[in-house]
Amino acid sequence: MKNNKNALIIGASSSIGPTVTAKFVAKGFCVLATFSQQSFDNNIDSGIVTASVDLLSEDSLDYFVNNEVKSFGKIDVVIFLAGILPGLSIDDYDDALMKEVMGINFIGQASLLRRLRPSLTYGASVLFMSSISGSRGSFDPIYAASKAAQNAFVKSLATWLSPNIRVNALAPGLIQDSTMFNEMSAERRERHKSLTPTNRLTNKKEIADILYNLSDPLWSNLNGQVIHINGGSYV
Repeated sequence: MKNNKNALIIGASSSIGPTVTAKFVAKGFCVLATFSQQSFDNNIDSGIVTASVDLLSEDSLDYFVNNEVKSFGKIDVVIFLAGILPGLSIDDYDDALMKEVMGINFIGQASLLRRLRPSLTYGASVLFMSSISGSRGSFDPIYAASKAAQNAFVKSLATWLSPNIRVNALAPGLIQDSTMFNEMSAERRERHKSLTPTNRLTNKKEIADILYNLSDPLWSNLNGQVIHINGGSYV
């Protein structure tokens, strides 16, 4: 059942992207879903338009907004899911990879949001997928720094874009069955779980449900918040 609302999902080919996209389509949204190098496996019958965008390219951002978004129509919900996590120590980074991580995880997303502003409806909800690492830190310091920048960006925009647009972020811990989870050893998975007071990890469906819920007008006064979903492992 259509609800005459549009959602833009940046990074629909990410680990949780298909689950989030399916949630919004099931709730009647028309979804514009983007991908970068990976193709998006669209197994949803209708309600979805796909497009490619490179967050590291100004030309790609301009083309996407001036063509794909313009054709799609005004947007009620924007969700930024794109991200890169090399999982390296500072000694294993080179300058190019540092710039790539910061570019994809923060600068490119900020640049795209700046371009998108005229295409957003009054009261639009913008949600960033942050991480526990942005507040607690991480073995990968550049990834953590990119998420910390994202968090500060969200808090700053709460003032600058309100009341036209509200901006928030979701900061989960390790997500069950995510790419990161699947690449871990069984021992590391159990360690993450054991360090979580609730003794469980959040799964992809729960993240999709939360993102959808936070986009509802019920939360119209939620603005500038970084919401931690980690079972109490970081408070």
